Amino acid sequence: MRKIHLLWIVLILMPGILFLVWKVFNGGLNNMAGQKQEHGKHPYKHGNGQHRFKDAEKWAKRFEKPQRDEWQKPDEVIRALNLNESSIVADIGSATGYFPVRFAEALPEGRVYGVDTEKSMVDFLNSRARRDGLSNLSSLLGKPDDPEIPEPVDVVFICNTYHHINNRKQYFSKMKSIFRPGGRLVVVDFKKGEFPVGPPDEMKLLVQTVVSELSDAGYRLVKKSDILPYQYFLIFQPEDGFQDSLP
Repeated sequence: MRKIHLLWIVLILMPGILFLVWKVFNGGLNNMAGQKQEHGKHPYKHGNGQHRFKDAEKWAKRFEKPQRDEWQKPDEVIRALNLNESSIVADIGSATGYFPVRFAEALPEGRVYGVDTEKSMVDFLNSRARRDGLSNLSSLLGKPDDPEIPEPVDVVFICNTYHHINNRKQYFSKMKSIFRPGGRLVVVDFKKGEFPVGPPDEMKLLVQTVVSELSDAGYRLVKKSDILPYQYFLIFQPEDGFQDSLP
């Protein structure tokens, strides 16, 4: 009789137990999905570069936030490059134009190319350049394995984009022919460590990794700046175009 009584208790309680198990399991899945969604919301590409940026208007609200100036220090970065007004600059991963617009304003007699692999970003930046009257700024659609810069340049500038590029040795080896005499490759990207901005730590690259990869691709580190709180700021030159004195 006692066994029958216990069986009835189990049968009565079982639906509730199953419901609680389902809630716990489903809640765990939802939390995982939420974490992935938050990761996807991050304003920079990560990992193997497969994140997409099709909605330029949406991303512009993030990339162009005034608060970014506090840690990105765009004016200080451009001053540190000591460009002359007729310099030619290509910004790879130009997105909505955070740096290209500033370069164009600083180089009234020069030319600035924004290069991106997303057509919506290219169209957005070209519209912005027309709206702002920056006739020396144009945005181009590059390929994942070739930025297709249309003429030799003084500076190739890559901000928060280096760690998205696949096959970096091949990519940068091929790029060496695009530099004018004394040309420079500038890499700005996030340091390892927990900071209030930037991708997850596992997506970041050590400075030593960047230097080693670019050395293998035929570049020499010629200058390093510590003006940025969350990012390294590295300047390279192709070995065959190396100059002892930099501007």
